[in-house]
Amino acid sequence: MKFFFLGLSSLIFFLLGGFLPSPSAISIDYQPIGRICTEAYDQCELTIQYAFTVNAEDTAGLVVGYRFIGPQGIPLSDPYGTLVGEYPNYAIAGTYPLGAISFLVEATNAAEEAMGVELPLEVVDCYAPIMTWVDTIRMPARPIDLDQNHRYDFIGLKLKPTDFSTTPPFEGCNGMPEFSITHPDSLPGNVDSLIIACWDTFPQIIRLWTWDGAENPSAVQPDSTVGGSNYTKRDVVIMAPTEGTDCDSLPIVTGKVMTETGSVYPDLRVHAMGDIALEATTDKEGDYLLTEFNPGVSYRFTVDTISDRPANGVTILDVTLLARHILDMNPLTSPYKMIAADVNDSGTLTTLDIVLMRLMIIGQLEEFPGGTPSWRFIPSHYSFPPERNPFDPRFREDRILNNIQGFHEVDFVAIKMGDINCSATLP
Repeated sequence: MKFFFLGLSSLIFFLLGGFLPSPSAISIDYQPIGRICTEAYDQCELTIQYAFTVNAEDTAGLVVGYRFIGPQGIPLSDPYGTLVGEYPNYAIAGTYPLGAISFLVEATNAAEEAMGVELPLEVVDCYAPIMTWVDTIRMPARPIDLDQNHRYDFIGLKLKPTDFSTTPPFEGCNGMPEFSITHPDSLPGNVDSLIIACWDTFPQIIRLWTWDGAENPSAVQPDSTVGGSNYTKRDVVIMAPTEGTDCDSLPIVTGKVMTETGSVYPDLRVHAMGDIALEATTDKEGDYLLTEFNPGVSYRFTVDTISDRPANGVTILDVTLLARHILDMNPLTSPYKMIAADVNDSGTLTTLDIVLMRLMIIGQLEEFPGGTPSWRFIPSHYSFPPERNPFDPRFREDRILNNIQGFHEVDFVAIKMGDINCSATLP
């Protein structure tokens, strides 16, 4: 890059917004360094030589100097470096800290011709914290108080990133590193621990993240944005626990709520009614967890039915499927589909169900008759009769467990009434 100037008056004219005249008199040529990285994680400064060339038609009394412009934007004497070289080749040599600075290079001669050029420089920490991690670990199982009410909920592993490091973290240019621990398909966040229950599948892979406090404009982030902290990630294999507390030493019930086709449903309330009332809400995977059962007590498990949006998923195709079933042209073989087709909750499939579904489709029916909910939930363990008729005897919408000890699974199948082909969206 080359700059020219004729004299001091022209310099003033240019700084006030005028145009630079044709090249002559003094020029300064340089290649911008711009943004440059330090050489290691624990190196908080960088030694550089910023080269430039001065050319003057009249070298009598030529003086070349520069001033340091720090974050405050005020030209000062350089506290970190000095000017080296001789005409026409010069360089600013020094060791500079992290941050954006510049150098105002100035050249004047006896004829009062002058030139000023600003050389930009940004020293950036581009290196993530260096940690040494284990590849595989097996940890003892321990009681977990998930809701922190001073009663243990289940047995499992509570994992922290520092559990997997063979060296202690050390302070870098931007303070102590930060850590995050996630599953491999999750983005990192302010997650300093991860809980794995005893009944989860092993071996299991988790991901460890190490962050610094740098602001690296070129760092690609886990969400594909550019600019931010430096980080590293490392996958670690967790083996099934063989030591610690017995995994079945606490009464636990967990399960999933999903449709016949496998769609999962979050934010549904699951109840366990016994000597005390317990409640849990399904997560985004459709899973729930209930603990703190008292021994020797029977509990009845149910899912709250849903009455909103009864027309959701009800289409002419569903009417056609029911009509073909009634005419014995293509009978429904799934008991869940038969339950969905019985929109008046009569225990039989008739043309009245077809009429009600048609009225629902055209908007002349706001809700199914007889108190039929929009969604209902059947325990997946329920065994239908051999002929798969869910109405004789009538299907159950609850499950009862007696004297709960150890680990149990109670899953539910979600059924949208009137939606025989399972096209309904989330409730």
